[in-house]
Amino acid sequence: MNNLRSKPLAALCAAAVSMGLLAACTPGDEGGSGASGGGAGVDVVSLVDAEGKTPIEDIEGELGEPTGSSDIRLCYITRTLSNEYWSYERDGFEQTAQEYGVEYQTYAVNDEASITEQLDKAQSAMKSGCSAILASPISATALDSVFESAISQGIPVIILNDAASSVAGTVYVGPDATTIGATAAQYIAEKLPDGGKVAMIEGDPGSSNAQNRGTGFRETLKTDYPNIELVASTTAKWDTALAKDTAAGMLTANEDLTAIYCQNDTMALGAMSAIQEKGKQGEVILVGTDGIPQAKTEIANDNGYTATVSERPTTEGTSGVKVALWLLAGNKVPAFVDVPAFVVDKSNVNDYLTGMP
Repeated sequence: MNNLRSKPLAALCAAAVSMGLLAACTPGDEGGSGASGGGAGVDVVSLVDAEGKTPIEDIEGELGEPTGSSDIRLCYITRTLSNEYWSYERDGFEQTAQEYGVEYQTYAVNDEASITEQLDKAQSAMKSGCSAILASPISATALDSVFESAISQGIPVIILNDAASSVAGTVYVGPDATTIGATAAQYIAEKLPDGGKVAMIEGDPGSSNAQNRGTGFRETLKTDYPNIELVASTTAKWDTALAKDTAAGMLTANEDLTAIYCQNDTMALGAMSAIQEKGKQGEVILVGTDGIPQAKTEIANDNGYTATVSERPTTEGTSGVKVALWLLAGNKVPAFVDVPAFVVDKSNVNDYLTGMP
């Protein structure tokens, strides 16, 4: 992406004053929901390159380290912290906010289906006075009203993984979910040069990650590997126990099943148990997604867990804070900040056994 660095906000506002456009540089004044200083009132939409998609490392190289201050308050609306993945995302956000000396607060929900609760949390965050909103939405559209309100008041909105919003001015930070599904398909295909029957266990049908990972997996098999047949694809709604039952049914219905792809590691752990109980360990390739520590332990211990397409939640949380601070300082950023995923299997698992990158 070209021309990432824009003029400092102060210079833009000074120019606006001379043109009689001071109002364009003042924060919104709707009912106490405005940001609490620290660059509030930026023209978010103009600072976000709607067509841009750039790796985070490239952006860091061009923009450098952002700066923070105690009058900036960052609010992160996340999902359930009982899912290990989101706890690492939270850790990246909070640790980086501390490092830059800004105020911050995390708003978590009870479970992966708590769409209404998450909206309530987002609305509460806005009322508390946020300089920027960071969110990991359960649904692609459920928080749009909050995002629209924030951006209209000059408050940046950064999506950390899953459910990239179509609201103009929002920034997505994370991997390409379609590419994740494609990567899983490619990995399985490389292990099955003579072809075979495979199955997929999907996440919640309303999740953008589930939809896009599924699309990437299906389309890659269909287009590039016609000798591999997808014989079953069923949702287990991110649940371990449901995934175990689903995998058991797949293995019973297809005795010659050669591989199972699960759209997250939580479900893959359930599928692993089903594979073990069916006496198929070592016979059925099992690939998960996310790269949580338990999954990597099972891979290292040869327990029938073949690989995981690992994401980088700590890096995503860190990057989200940086994007918020860059925007508040008047810097231009792409709408898609790419934090690519990568495969972890027996060949490299010992390099990633603890934590999540």
